[in-house]
Amino acid sequence: MAHDERVNEENPGSTQRNLVVCLDGTSNEPEAGSTNVGRIYELASKTADQLVYYDPGVGTMGARSAFTRLGKATSRAYGFIAGYGIKENIEEAYIFLMENYRCGDSIYIFGFSRGAYTARALSGMLRTVGLLRSGSQNLVPYAVKLYAKSGDRPQGADHLVAREANAAAERKGYWKLRRDFERRFGNPDFPSVFVRGINQVEFMGIWDTVRSAGSMNVRGKFEQYQWPSTRTLDNVAIVRHAMALDERRRPFPVYRLNPEVVAASNGLHQEVWFAGIHSDVGGQYEDDHRLSDVAFHWMAVEAETAGLRISTNRYRPLLDIGHGNLLPHDRALGVLHRNGRIWVAAGGWKRRTVLPGDQIHSSVYQRIEATKNTLTPYKPNLL
Repeated sequence: MAHDERVNEENPGSTQRNLVVCLDGTSNEPEAGSTNVGRIYELASKTADQLVYYDPGVGTMGARSAFTRLGKATSRAYGFIAGYGIKENIEEAYIFLMENYRCGDSIYIFGFSRGAYTARALSGMLRTVGLLRSGSQNLVPYAVKLYAKSGDRPQGADHLVAREANAAAERKGYWKLRRDFERRFGNPDFPSVFVRGINQVEFMGIWDTVRSAGSMNVRGKFEQYQWPSTRTLDNVAIVRHAMALDERRRPFPVYRLNPEVVAASNGLHQEVWFAGIHSDVGGQYEDDHRLSDVAFHWMAVEAETAGLRISTNRYRPLLDIGHGNLLPHDRALGVLHRNGRIWVAAGGWKRRTVLPGDQIHSSVYQRIEATKNTLTPYKPNLL
């Protein structure tokens, strides 16, 4: 809620702070036009009670170790193709939280495309290794390695994975190592993953998560193991995932949440289909971004309801409506962009699958109804 004055129960004289992490998508340079993650960054209030972090994304600025122009260009290209750089993005966002977290702070994480996958991996890392004490940058690479080695091992008998696997993992000593690591180096004020019923992340807002950045991503098939716990998000209180109904590129399948976890969340974890291709939903096209306005407005309302503090005077510049107003119906009729033909050679087309019980945003039905008697009726692949 805007201007939310929540009280920190550990220190009743202070206002509870928010730490906001914004992780943008592949190849979205800061000067190249704003995505919906960039717009969330603009919308979020930046005060002493809400610290906001922005990362332009995997395959954008080049690796920190690349000093020459050619080196940075090479690392950007490799990041786009093979996912190089996601480890650095996770580390840097984790360090922001590590250096700024105080007892009682609420964490909000946003991401688009590969940035959405990075957001989920960041959550997975918090779930696995917790949060280190401030000043522990030298231990962050070890913490990342410990997280990557977890391999989605279950942590308790109530987890979705079988108890037998949990017992086997315990015999291997992994979670003993994890507990010892948290005890020695962890921030004692950060909620422990071993305490049931406590969420580490208050809200995650993600647009069209994809793991691969192109058809040549040789690492994509291994990344669910490399960056585990990215489908359950069971340490996140509220999840909102906007998915692109009309994306066709085979190398860009949407990376969905675990359906059993979503079903058991009582609406706290939601995945919703929106009209448009990947960047229509994530928000990047300058010629007509009405479809991305729909997905952005939905997310902004959901995040504000969950406690994100926003600058209400930024609503009109970003959406051309006042704060608290509904979007005009014409936003549902925005240009539906097409994937370039070059992708035929890079893997071809494949329609995304809408599963029974999936949520479809009302704007999809508005578009169907408004175009049914036209020369180009909108006929998405719905059940």
